[in-house]
Amino acid sequence: MEEEKKIKFPTTGTYDFPKLILGGEGKYVDKTDLLYQLASPKADAQLFISRPRRFGKSLMLSTLQAMFEGRRELFQGLAIDKLPWEGWETPYPVYNFTMSSAVGETYELFIERLAKLVNELCAQADVPYDGTGPVSGQFEDFLKAAIKKSPTGQIVVLIDEYDEPVAKFLDDLETLKKVRSVLHDFYEKLKINSGGIRFLLMTGVTKLTKLSIFSGLNHLMDISMSPEYATLLGYTPAELDEPLRENVEVFAAKNKMDFAAAKKALLSWYDGYRFSPDSEKKVCNPVSLGKALKIGNLANYWEATGQSTMVVNRLRTVDEIPADLNGLAATRTQLDVGAAETMPLPALLYQGGYLTIKEVIDTNTFRLGIPNNEIANSLSEGYVSSLLDVGLSDWTEQLVEARAGLLAKGVESLLGKNLKAAFAAVPHEWKIESEKEAKRYFLLFMKLIGADISGERQSARGRADAILKDKSGVYVFEFKYGKTPREALDQARGKDYAGPWLDGDPPVFYVGVNYDPSTRGIDDPLTEPA
Repeated sequence: MEEEKKIKFPTTGTYDFPKLILGGEGKYVDKTDLLYQLASPKADAQLFISRPRRFGKSLMLSTLQAMFEGRRELFQGLAIDKLPWEGWETPYPVYNFTMSSAVGETYELFIERLAKLVNELCAQADVPYDGTGPVSGQFEDFLKAAIKKSPTGQIVVLIDEYDEPVAKFLDDLETLKKVRSVLHDFYEKLKINSGGIRFLLMTGVTKLTKLSIFSGLNHLMDISMSPEYATLLGYTPAELDEPLRENVEVFAAKNKMDFAAAKKALLSWYDGYRFSPDSEKKVCNPVSLGKALKIGNLANYWEATGQSTMVVNRLRTVDEIPADLNGLAATRTQLDVGAAETMPLPALLYQGGYLTIKEVIDTNTFRLGIPNNEIANSLSEGYVSSLLDVGLSDWTEQLVEARAGLLAKGVESLLGKNLKAAFAAVPHEWKIESEKEAKRYFLLFMKLIGADISGERQSARGRADAILKDKSGVYVFEFKYGKTPREALDQARGKDYAGPWLDGDPPVFYVGVNYDPSTRGIDDPLTEPA
């Protein structure tokens, strides 16, 4: 019998380019034509790019390292093998490291680990390590010695996760200021010695341009929104046709789909990231897509591996439900800058991969949206488990029953038994001490069951607490704490919260909801036509 063909899948856990190629197990989707363009002597040689976690930044840096080291045998059959790459003839010493190795629980431990990192770089370059004085001075000593020792008189520096040490101290502003001051001095040595650096690329999740970190790196060219590199990280829909076609075919066969249906399903879950307003090209999350192809299931793989520490820590400090930002307008400047402790939520969610560019309104203004089903899932279930530090076990039965009721009978089925049961199941450790907190759990529950609901929406005379759209109509909610459903409904009607929807075809209803703190539950909701 003919031996079954062994299919190689795109990597989901190997970010070492030589190991990926030599191991022969994983599939490398060729990006070397773009890397050649990126690293060409004619291009800017000091670069920065931000992308969400699990988008292949580490694999990209490993590939660039192999290129500059002249390891041509690894690139046989890839685009760059046919190009006049300088590394084939004049390899460079490459220093590729991640700043996550310098993360510490305290400022002192951060300094200790940063110094250890410099020591390891000196050992790699076989140059003396002094170990005295500020760690930024130690780093400069390393750079000068490594450049002097290089056969080409220049070195290549590749830095991953440059922003990780800052993320650790978002809830400790005094320590954060000290850490970023050290990082400013540390990174500034790259600028001072840039003449001896043939190529520098730094990557991270965020671009903290208001931080003193980046004032020491103002020589870097930021290519995060460059149209030329919109598809540098991530897989395009065209790459699902080729070179990932056989992987999509295996997925399709397992799920009893044809190729077109399988591709459409995969794209709905993992595609939709647009990183440049000047290019309409979009990409899939490469790790999530790779896992779906290998495992054969559409699922949320982001939640376990894609979260940014900085994003999660900042989201915990705000009151907004992230999914309510779908459709938000933002300017280029708003997305491009931010301070770690005050970065606007839209910028944080965009840079973290929870939102992406959905529409270009004008040259400087964009409309953001949730990129795909995977992130929509993360913004609902992930919001509960990661941001509120609680699980969903207490809501599981209520969610299953409410989803079924919503599909079969519509909104009316939710407004009695299901909604009251959901609040009855809220654990005591989940704080509900205000109208805002009660409304938060109401919105979360509705999102988790798949209801088409959005948070506060403006009318001419005020804001409705929530708008829920269903096949039976539009429901305008007003929420109260320690009052009555009638008071809630009368306020909504008195301020004409339903006004923006009254000219449409579907019927419009007011819904008054009240949370009673004495019973830790809601009263029977009151519904009336608008």
